[in-house]
Amino acid sequence: SGAPTRPRDRIRREARTLHMPQTATRALYRDILRTAQRWPSIRRAKVIEEIRAEFRENRNVKEPEQLQKLLAEARTGLAALRSQSGLSSKASDVDFKFGDF
Repeated sequence: SGAPTRPRDRIRREARTLHMPQTATRALYRDILRTAQRWPSIRRAKVIEEIRAEFRENRNVKEPEQLQKLLAEARTGLAALRSQSGLSSKASDVDFKFGDF
């Protein structure tokens, strides 16, 4: 139906596809850490280390469904941190326990 795809074009397209989730994941990770830095708790340092450890443990997840599940959990955790830090106007909308992190 069209000209054959050159290998270099295919590689670039695949690289872009793989790069996008990594970029979004890094941005989410940084956002969570920044929010955790403002979390008013004596457990702040421990929570930050747990966040880092969880991201490290899941660094090599490649399966799309598993990755989406982990990212959804991270977004939920971020919303909870924001609400408990007073950074969200919807503090009552999130039910979250830090033991789940």
